[in-house]
Amino acid sequence: MKNNHTTFRNGDLFCTHCGRTKSLPLPISTRVFTAYCEDFDEQHRFCKKTWTQPMPDGGASEYEKAQFWLRNGDRGISSETIFSELYLPVRAKNNYCHPLDPDDFRRCYLLIQMVPEWRAKLSKMKEVSEAWSRLVDNWDKLTEMLEEQLETKKPNGMYEFMKELGC
Repeated sequence: MKNNHTTFRNGDLFCTHCGRTKSLPLPISTRVFTAYCEDFDEQHRFCKKTWTQPMPDGGASEYEKAQFWLRNGDRGISSETIFSELYLPVRAKNNYCHPLDPDDFRRCYLLIQMVPEWRAKLSKMKEVSEAWSRLVDNWDKLTEMLEEQLETKKPNGMYEFMKELGC
């Protein structure tokens, strides 16, 4: 995709400027997928920035915030692992994934922003794997690095630090 505001999110093509999505017919060949992406990119080439990430109402319960994230959040496998561990009572054996790069961590960060009660419960993630344990131990530093990257739009060594942690 050529526009820096069109992307693939939660299984759909997504424009971060207007918030519109386009579902893809699955299964889909690479050639047809590329054509869909190029068409979506062209349709959203001149979109103005009007969309912002929806947030749950201020009075929403932890359960309502979690449900809101499930419907509206920017999800990935590692953020869904947090959701599963902190929301669902049963862990599927060896069915976990930790963030592998700053964008994966960003989706986890956004989940915790949407359900802030889970920040205090992140220590439960240490039981999932050694990698999760190291991530939780360094969560504050990773958060600072991510927020800096989001502000400056420049790499700051976060990816390398995550690799040092064994991610």
